Amino acid sequence: MSKEKKNTQYLSTGGEGVKIPLWRKIGFSAFQLSNVMITLVTTWLMYYYTTFLKIPIVVVTLMFTSAKIIGAVLTPIYGYISDRLYQTKFGRKHGRRKSMFLIGIPLKSLTYIFMWIPGMSQPLYFIFFLLYFLITPMLSTSQLTLTSEMSEDSDQRAQLVGFNQAGAATSGIFASLFIAWIFKICGQNNVNSFVIAAVVYDIVGTLMLILFYNSVYERPVDESTVLEQNKISLWKRLVNIFWNFISAIRIKSYWTYLLMWQCEELFRTIRGDINTYFIIFVLLLSPTEVAVSTSVGYFFGIIFLVFFMWLQAKTNGMFSYRVGAWGAIVVFIGIFMLAVLKPAHLNMWWIIAMVALNFGITGVVNSSQYIFTFLPDVDEIVTAKRREGEYAGVNTTIDTILDSLFTLIIGIILQMTGFKAGTKVQAPTTVNALLILYCIVPIVLLLLGIAFSYICKLNVENHKIILQEIKRLRNGGAKKDVTPNTKAVVENLTGMPYERCWGNNKVMDITRSIKK
Repeated sequence: MSKEKKNTQYLSTGGEGVKIPLWRKIGFSAFQLSNVMITLVTTWLMYYYTTFLKIPIVVVTLMFTSAKIIGAVLTPIYGYISDRLYQTKFGRKHGRRKSMFLIGIPLKSLTYIFMWIPGMSQPLYFIFFLLYFLITPMLSTSQLTLTSEMSEDSDQRAQLVGFNQAGAATSGIFASLFIAWIFKICGQNNVNSFVIAAVVYDIVGTLMLILFYNSVYERPVDESTVLEQNKISLWKRLVNIFWNFISAIRIKSYWTYLLMWQCEELFRTIRGDINTYFIIFVLLLSPTEVAVSTSVGYFFGIIFLVFFMWLQAKTNGMFSYRVGAWGAIVVFIGIFMLAVLKPAHLNMWWIIAMVALNFGITGVVNSSQYIFTFLPDVDEIVTAKRREGEYAGVNTTIDTILDSLFTLIIGIILQMTGFKAGTKVQAPTTVNALLILYCIVPIVLLLLGIAFSYICKLNVENHKIILQEIKRLRNGGAKKDVTPNTKAVVENLTGMPYERCWGNNKVMDITRSIKK
């Protein structure tokens, strides 16, 4: 075995104090850098379809929703397959996670550009959008697993989450500034501006995915990563895919985390879907100002990230979440006042608001991503196996379905209020609807998220207790020797009796017998 491979295995199974090399952390962030592709989709594709291609907004939102939900149905299957790829020759050669990237990267690159080609029929746009959202979860599901797989050290995981967010912010800055430059050169009312941007973003995104692939490593083959010893029938495998999805949600720490996380995700989804419309039709600013304000916000997001990484180390994820959420609430109140009063120098005030909002967004996102890295460890104390792929799949599926439904609801609401595709000015009822959706709904979701953060008990201190107990059981320790405090923490986080943990349950296989 080569020295590099030994180092990789040591890093992936190391505990406290085992550091991941800086170049690998930077390479890990390249996945988020590749999201220049999706940034263009979330920021401009709906506007592009309704304004330049004259597709009705309800058709666009229905197209987006259908494609995303169909992709979401496949996501837990991707997670299930990825978790079990070490049982195949292909998986043992390339890795159970990296195999998914070998397949997905070229397919994503090919399908992306077709969504932006003008002059096609509506069914063709739907087909290519569908293909893109069938492939994207293959990559995102596998990427979500690697924060937990690359290290068992909480500090190293926090740094990976930080680099991940820094990559996302850098991606946002590039995506926003480049499209603004394209608008300046080719014109903001020119369909070719969007096509050129799509080609460039496709190339950049693909190169970043290749860099990511060559920088990350995963947990090597061991007892915890071989989930099935024997071949099973197709019917039983289909039952297990469904059962594994349900069983993940049953674990107490996951569903309490899910409530908090989805409040954060949904407020960002709503804002992202209508951000361009809000700036152009409510604030009456230009598309160029959309790009500039977005890029400035992302830039300051990197600075705020440093603060929240420090705050995470000093406190825990829940406190950071609350700080970010309260900050975002204050800013949304300010944005509401800007939209109503429209003071002088509105474009300057808007940029200031975007900077401040990114403080809140950075806090809630950093906290949610950090807490997520603990979930596979809670699952291992239940199953005695590593199912990072399962949780990544469940996360992506739930997020995509809710995201899609909210997008469809937004489209229906705007259509009902008289939204007109291809026009420069919208009816007052549409403007008012955009104002409520952009400012009031996120405030409600953030308040709910703060409330749910007090319910979720998965923090740094409890996570360390879980890791210590896993290590003891891996080394042959008897379950009867568990300390009362550890037993209480395990039962509180898992929601099941300690005696039913460490594989003595039906969480992974509904047909499994349970020891009395």
